[in-house]
Amino acid sequence: MATKPKLLALESLRGFAAIAVALHHFRYGSLLSENTFIRHSYLMVDFFFVLSGFVIALSYANRLASPADLASFQRRRFWRLYPLHLFTLLAFLGIECLKYIFEQKTGIASNSPAFVVSDSSAFLANVFLLQGVVLAHPGFNIPSWSISVEFWTYLIFALTMGLLRLRMRWCLVLAALAAIFLLSLEGGRLQTDPMFAIIRCIYSFFLGAWAASLQARFSRNAPAAITAAALALIVLATSGLGGSRAEILLPPLFAVAVVAVANLRGDTALRRFLEWPFFVWLGTISYSVYLTHSIIGWVVTQVLRFGMTLPTVVAANGDTMLALDQSLGTLSTLVAVAAVLAVSHLTFHLIETPFRSGWPFGAIGRLRVFRARG
Repeated sequence: MATKPKLLALESLRGFAAIAVALHHFRYGSLLSENTFIRHSYLMVDFFFVLSGFVIALSYANRLASPADLASFQRRRFWRLYPLHLFTLLAFLGIECLKYIFEQKTGIASNSPAFVVSDSSAFLANVFLLQGVVLAHPGFNIPSWSISVEFWTYLIFALTMGLLRLRMRWCLVLAALAAIFLLSLEGGRLQTDPMFAIIRCIYSFFLGAWAASLQARFSRNAPAAITAAALALIVLATSGLGGSRAEILLPPLFAVAVVAVANLRGDTALRRFLEWPFFVWLGTISYSVYLTHSIIGWVVTQVLRFGMTLPTVVAANGDTMLALDQSLGTLSTLVAVAAVLAVSHLTFHLIETPFRSGWPFGAIGRLRVFRARG
């Protein structure tokens, strides 16, 4: 029973991070998105990596003793990630088709013309979860690059901690090697270029896994004031260090905050805040939020631009952007977020949950339920 509140609080943090990433991609001229924290919230992806490493290590570090265990682990990871990824990939394939038809009829090309970046090779890379590993410019659902590298990092974790029987302290060694690689070749910046993206994931994921080994030996309660300070430091450091070579310092800060929140006990205001059911629900649907928000953002942008014919400007990079005032930009942002939450609630229940145990089990189970009700 002692682990339940820790997991709930961490689930809320996952939800906050997903919303931050969504706001990062919603450029409607609102202060909700145009602030330094949200402008640098692409780094919340690294928070996801740290948190995934932490949770996976707590759950599986001692359960990967054979090839069969490894196969079962990777199969579970596949069914956790792939169904929703495939759904959003097909949705973006439909968007590319709509863009192509529109371009042919009007002569107006989008900022990313149809089937230029999102071409056949990008589609195949997405199908095989390689988009974050081999593509310099991931097409279709761009945020899914992180799903790709995380899937293969799961396999590296299973091989090193399972078949090779390495102790958990090797997680810190692997994270350190990844950090050295990023420092020497990227100057400390956390990039999404081929090869660097998966090294970036390994760095943060194995830091999180090593933090889980500390968690197992950490028996004291984390004071609420220190935990709150760690969370505040994340916001300040992300705002101040994002876009600089010091980005590489953020994943260790994320790991510290995750351990602090995991050890937050007692009836404190911070714990009650983090375990508020709405925030926990945000965390529950956070994977759907992360993968579907680009679809919603595209739809909202088309409605504003072509349906409501709102004004646009050409940015310095040549992209056409909406030019909204603060009030309309904030309203558009809130509508987009609300739509993301509504769609994510549906995809969580209709796609994520039914396929979590694999297609055969899900299909047979639903058939049995249907017959029983009939």
